[in-house]
Amino acid sequence: MKSARSVIMIALIGLVVSLPILAQTEGKETAQAPVFGPPAEMSQVAKFIGTWKYHGEMRMDPTAEWTMHDATAVFGLVCGGAVLQEDYSGPMMGMEMKGLCLIGYDRETKKWQAVWTDNFGARLSIYEGDFADGKLVTSGKDLMQGATMFTRTTFFEITDKSMKWTMENSMDGQNWFISMQGTYTKQ
Repeated sequence: MKSARSVIMIALIGLVVSLPILAQTEGKETAQAPVFGPPAEMSQVAKFIGTWKYHGEMRMDPTAEWTMHDATAVFGLVCGGAVLQEDYSGPMMGMEMKGLCLIGYDRETKKWQAVWTDNFGARLSIYEGDFADGKLVTSGKDLMQGATMFTRTTFFEITDKSMKWTMENSMDGQNWFISMQGTYTKQ
């Protein structure tokens, strides 16, 4: 009997405590429906859409010689315009490289996100960053032969006809070197 009385007392106390809170929120929506569809920020990458020729150079070490390579990159919107997809293909280091990049804007974190994968590394590299001052800069961590390597990519000088791109790497997150750089020219 005492336990039933205790449960009733606890329920009444809970009701009395919650009444002022309910009165304050009465007539107001307490939960907001999420926003769906492409973020407005996707308009910042509209110039990327199309077929591009890429001419670039790469080096695996800051003291190494640059090696040239050419590729084709096709950018288009997927997922109803919510994500930008790049399909990249071309010879590199004597092999045919096939790469895929997905770029999107996260409304909740207010950050750009990029995921890169290719047939060389066979892993998903995940980057995050900002689009400011005409530059899309994303960065993250990768692995290079078991060691953590920091990677930063930048699209810049973006026009309707061309854009430039760099990839920088660092083993300590402090000392960076450009490992790849190139120019995209729209076809």
